[in-house]
Amino acid sequence: MDGAASDLRTLRYVAEITRKLAKILSRTRYQMLVYLLEMTAVEAENLASGQDPKRARPVEPPRARG
Repeated sequence: MDGAASDLRTLRYVAEITRKLAKILSRTRYQMLVYLLEMTAVEAENLASGQDPKRARPVEPPRARG
């Protein structure tokens, strides 16, 4: 496996893990941390999509919580 494919998998893994962590923390009072994690996931997906547009996944922006 070449380095670029590995980088894409890593970015998508970061996005997946940060979304899971954000979901866990969303039940707590740390809403700013949740928002930061969701934005990190979105950025990782955008970077991965930018490197390989053929395999781009739709990225949902974080929803505001009130």
